[in-house]
Amino acid sequence: MKKYILKIILVVVVFMHTTSCTDLLDANVYSELDPQSNSEEIIMSTLYNAYSSAQLRYYSGGLTRFYVSAMCSGENWNEGGAIAARLNPLRSFTWASNHHDLGTSWNACYQGIRDANTLLENVGEETDPFKKLVRAEATFIRGWCYVVLYDLFGPVPLRTSTLDNPELAKATDDEMKMQIEKDMLQAIQSLPDEPVEYGRASKGAAMGILCKFYLNTKQWQKVVELSQAIIDMGKYDLLQNYKDVFAIANEGNKELLWALARTASGASGNSGGGTYLQAITFPTDYPLASNQSVYAAKTYFYDDFLDSFEEGDERAELFVRDYINTSGNHIQLYGNDKSLTLKYEFDPDAVGPANGNDMPAVRYSDILLSRAEALNELNGPTQESVDLINEVRIRAGVSVRTLADFPSKEAMRSALLKEREWEFYAEAKGRQDQIRQGVFISRAQERGITVAKAHHVLFPIPLSEMNANSNIEQNPGY
Repeated sequence: MKKYILKIILVVVVFMHTTSCTDLLDANVYSELDPQSNSEEIIMSTLYNAYSSAQLRYYSGGLTRFYVSAMCSGENWNEGGAIAARLNPLRSFTWASNHHDLGTSWNACYQGIRDANTLLENVGEETDPFKKLVRAEATFIRGWCYVVLYDLFGPVPLRTSTLDNPELAKATDDEMKMQIEKDMLQAIQSLPDEPVEYGRASKGAAMGILCKFYLNTKQWQKVVELSQAIIDMGKYDLLQNYKDVFAIANEGNKELLWALARTASGASGNSGGGTYLQAITFPTDYPLASNQSVYAAKTYFYDDFLDSFEEGDERAELFVRDYINTSGNHIQLYGNDKSLTLKYEFDPDAVGPANGNDMPAVRYSDILLSRAEALNELNGPTQESVDLINEVRIRAGVSVRTLADFPSKEAMRSALLKEREWEFYAEAKGRQDQIRQGVFISRAQERGITVAKAHHVLFPIPLSEMNANSNIEQNPGY
């Protein structure tokens, strides 16, 4: 439960998943918001709705963010439940433009962009601290939504005004990068060091997101510069114990630059609704408290991944390898490619399948490993990169590396990918990391997915948008 989240009634706008962003832009949702009649209540309702769009609707209680990456990258496999109809195409690289999660992700991001643009157009640029903060947060949300869209679809229509033509063509790749960078740099300049309320944006959140965007677009020198600025802030650090980073009682800890706030009781203020990751992970016969429940779907980790951890690695302790079920029977998971993760603990205040675990988006360990990767890409293996890797490894309780362990840039690149797999499993980073390192398609083919082709590094533009926007072109290969 988030004790710092302001409870305020949101403007509720319900869209079916088939709604296109053209339809969204036609909706006159905030006619009461204008420069002449801006009450703080109306402004904050609009801002919270923008946060809700960026957190709740796209992330679907943490599910979409998790399994779009996990299933495509081969991190997990699944069985059972109605959600299999959405997961199986992601595992088999047979997704199409009408995939449910592509449409909902697209629409949610453009809802957040619409709300952000509404605020930027109607909340003046006065020196009033409240309005300056709202503009900074709106700019942050717009930039974040475009980061998500770019990651999934590549260049998309850039809407920086509610008055833009509803049928815009895609921006160029350079235009996308420049707009995202512009929004995030402006947010960095204007956001406070500390969020004014739990779950809202801060300077560090914007810096972390931009640093990761630079990494995923291979802007190595900018990664080096921005990661150093984050380190020099002295605000963020690794927690002593890995599992504490994800503990519900420890939310908002110093390792988290940006996390998506969740509440088991549903969306409120700047928080998205509950986290449902546990509900599609654990079997129905797993012992739970009376207020907790799960779905029929199950999501597993492969034995090979668990075997890859060094002995004594604390990160491997967060897997469930066997359990005693509700009938008193011993159920063996490890050895059958069916291990589960309790990286996100069950919330004691859960409401059925909904838990209140926040979803980390950028952690300090990510900044350290991103810096190590960028330095390696620029200069090859260096002692600084090794030291950064070792900071993360020492916290995990495993052996340290030496410079001699990395005879080439390629050797360190491969090692960093493995370090990231151990550190960030179940955090929706595998797909990005594999694409950036050029192994996303080859790894899928190694798993026997012969249909995996180069164009699969991007998803298709959703069918609803293709039908509504005559000026948009489908991504190649679809």
